[in-house]
Amino acid sequence: MLHIIASQHVSENPSAEAFIDLARTAERGLLDAVFLDDRLALPEPTPGGDDNSNGGGISAADVGGGGLEPLTLLSAIATTTDHIGLIATLSTTFSEPYPLARSLASLDHISHGRAGWSIGTGGDLDEAANFNMDEPVEAAVRYERAAELLDVVTQLWDSWADDAVLSRGQAPRIREIEHTGLFFKVRGPLNVRRTPQGWPLLVHQADLTGPVHESNDTEFAARYAEVVFTAPQDIRASTTFAREVKARAAAYGREPFLPIILPSLTTLVRPSSFTVRTPKQIADVMEEWTQAGAADGFTVRPSDVPGGLTAFVDHVVPELQRRGLFRDAYLDGTLRDRFGLPRPEDHFPTYDTLSVPQPPVAWPALATV
Repeated sequence: MLHIIASQHVSENPSAEAFIDLARTAERGLLDAVFLDDRLALPEPTPGGDDNSNGGGISAADVGGGGLEPLTLLSAIATTTDHIGLIATLSTTFSEPYPLARSLASLDHISHGRAGWSIGTGGDLDEAANFNMDEPVEAAVRYERAAELLDVVTQLWDSWADDAVLSRGQAPRIREIEHTGLFFKVRGPLNVRRTPQGWPLLVHQADLTGPVHESNDTEFAARYAEVVFTAPQDIRASTTFAREVKARAAAYGREPFLPIILPSLTTLVRPSSFTVRTPKQIADVMEEWTQAGAADGFTVRPSDVPGGLTAFVDHVVPELQRRGLFRDAYLDGTLRDRFGLPRPEDHFPTYDTLSVPQPPVAWPALATV
């Protein structure tokens, strides 16, 4: 399983068309998804810039997606592609659950079941300063808020039965969630019907800079994430993390293959070279990591785009296919299907098991102009 982080190493002024072209190339290579990271602030410029206000020291990669709002950009990509998954980072620290649930549900409908949510738990001062805050958000608060927001969002996605319709005179298959917690009070239901996937794919980027056993990210990933992006230093670090997070997930009663671990793979591809990796060498590394339990797949970060991505698609993917390690075509289905993940169940009773008729909800009349 492969991913391409499309927000890295792009030109300094990327256009929407440039990202659309990257997604099309990734789809030509049968990759699983494009992933757009996001920041809600410009970071402090690096030293050595010019006299411009940003010091000339901020790149497009620093702001994620060139600064374009990721769900808007992915909606554009959805209309020009047919198979590739569409994953965006959305902050739990600086978001409210209702609009976040609605936006992701909308993308899943627009893309016919290809949406994924990278659950962002950051909260540095650069971002906090744009949300009426004078201090960065403490880690314990961020993760507590993230857990509650995720709970509310999934309840909102489940507030419609799969067969629910807005119809007067029938028992509605739509319910309020009536959530009251430490951070949020949300009545519901969502105003978007249940999506093709039930829930978009739940992704988390884990920070491996500290001890694995002390990491808030490790605990959060083990409990909630279905797919985890990592950036390990080496195969040993990745193997240690994978074993630890899967063991913790099992303690929560989750399936033994969860979460799916996708370490970052930075590629510089040349068909033949003594100074950079050949397609065979890259495939060797990927196969070694997978066999060692260090990876279930990879997030591919080309050294440059579009050239590096094109080289990966044209040379590394065929090598993996020759080894029987990668698909030869997309199969029909959603992004969840591609990862072998079940669709979250519709917990509403079926019509034939409803023992007592329920009164209709007094939905407001809809006017057209």
